[in-house]
Amino acid sequence: MQLQIALDRMSLRRAIDITRAVAPYADWIEVGTSLVKHYGVDAVAQIVEAAAGKPVLADLKTVDDAAFEFGLAFDAGASSATVLALAEDVTVDTAVRVAAERGLEAVVDLMVVPELRRSALAARLASHVVLAAHIGKDAQQSGAEPGHLLGPWAYGHPVAVAGGLGPHELASLGGVQNLRAIVGSAITGAGDPVAAARTVRAAADAAERGVASR
Repeated sequence: MQLQIALDRMSLRRAIDITRAVAPYADWIEVGTSLVKHYGVDAVAQIVEAAAGKPVLADLKTVDDAAFEFGLAFDAGASSATVLALAEDVTVDTAVRVAAERGLEAVVDLMVVPELRRSALAARLASHVVLAAHIGKDAQQSGAEPGHLLGPWAYGHPVAVAGGLGPHELASLGGVQNLRAIVGSAITGAGDPVAAARTVRAAADAAERGVASR
C-alpha cells in the first residue's frame, strides 16, 4: 500500500515545512486543490522542491482544458495530476494522453460519479491510469467512507482512495491490491505531523503485509 500525504487548507509556508518533515514517510506528496487555487501553480513547484525527490501530485480536479492545465502542473515538476470523471470523455482522454506523452501519471477522480460511470471508465481506460475513489470534504460529514465505493471496477487498475482516512481506515483497506491511500488532516492537522505520519506509515505497511500474506 502506497501512502500519499495530502496538503490542504494551510499556508504555503506551512505546507512546505510539513512536506520537508513528512516526506520520508510518504510515497507521494499531494498539493491539494485549495493550495493550487490559493497560491497558483507556483505552489506545485515549491512543494516539488521541498519533497526532495518524492513524486508530487497536483490535485487540479481538471474538468476542462486538460492539455493546458496538465501542462502547467507538469511544467512545474508534478509527476501526476487529477482530472474529474465528471468531465467529458474527451477531457479525461486528453488528460491521460498528455500524461502518457510525458511519461507521467493521470489520476481520474471518481468523486460523486455513479457506479455505471465508474465501471465504464475502468473498462475503457488503459490499465496504467489511476482511478480514485473519493469522498469529498462536505460529504464526509455524513459519515460516508471511500472504501464503500470500491467494487469490481477497481480490479485491473491502480486505485487511490481518499476521504477522511486515518490508521484505522487503512487497516480496513488491507484487502485491496495496488492501492494508494491518500491521507490528509489525520497527519497535517495533528499536533505532531511527523509522529502522525510515522503512525500512518506503519498502518499502511501493516495493511500491505496483510495483503502479501494472503
